[in-house]
Amino acid sequence: MSNTHPIDKEEKSIQSSFGLNNKVLLLIVGLALTFEFYVLTVEFDTSIFNVADSFFFIGPIATMTVGFLIAFKHGKNSMYFKPFLALSVAIMFFMLGDAVYLYYDLVLGEDPYPSVGDLFYWLFYPLVIGFIYFALKFFAFPLSKPKLTLISIITVGLILVYTGLSYDAFEGDILNFDFAYGMIFVSSAALTVGLATLGIISFKRSLQGLVWVLILGSLLINAIADVWYFHLELFEGYAPLDTIDTLYLTTWMVMFYGLFRHYRHSVYFISKNNRQVLIYQKSQYNVQWKSIIS
Repeated sequence: MSNTHPIDKEEKSIQSSFGLNNKVLLLIVGLALTFEFYVLTVEFDTSIFNVADSFFFIGPIATMTVGFLIAFKHGKNSMYFKPFLALSVAIMFFMLGDAVYLYYDLVLGEDPYPSVGDLFYWLFYPLVIGFIYFALKFFAFPLSKPKLTLISIITVGLILVYTGLSYDAFEGDILNFDFAYGMIFVSSAALTVGLATLGIISFKRSLQGLVWVLILGSLLINAIADVWYFHLELFEGYAPLDTIDTLYLTTWMVMFYGLFRHYRHSVYFISKNNRQVLIYQKSQYNVQWKSIIS
């Protein structure tokens, strides 16, 4: 006779619903490689808005829309409202940064870095950090010393890597404008990588573990791409539609898929009579399971 608790069986059944479609993952990889092949082999005029540029608006718009849908799906009292609202607004700011960048580059014919668009790019990070904080609040807080150590090591380590690789550009002068200006963004990106890594570790065994790995993993990819971008800017080595843009495109594809899976299948917790009630809603079949977890 099995000793498995019926709730454990139910949770395993629910968790199996959050599996990822390997065909979709392969499609994302294929599209990313196709885009990379395109930017490496095709000669195009970067002084005009082209098809490749449109992807950097289609991706954020689609991703932001799903984020807002998740935020408002269960109401303002849901545990999902604050984190996904913060994430969606963050994506909006990132998209505004891209719009200003292209305006300076294509319309004004001026160097878009640095520009007022950088303010929108930077605002992306406090909101993303807020997203991760609110998401982890129910699962990983309060932070233990090992968790704080992990975040610190990753954050400081990434900053040191950026500093070491960029040393020749600023010749050891930490007050060099380009280096100091880039460090504002790099430090925020490094902290995001640390928190996203903690989130992946914390969520990987949850009911929606794989979905959260996609969402947080996409933020990790974006943050690493930003560190690379600011390193290239120190050496004036960035060119529009570079390899780094493949990472940005991958960010939106992975994040959209993760958010889409999250929207279709939602798991959330509410407090009732000092006990935790797990409510699972699978919108595709309009079915609900409810179980009491002590």
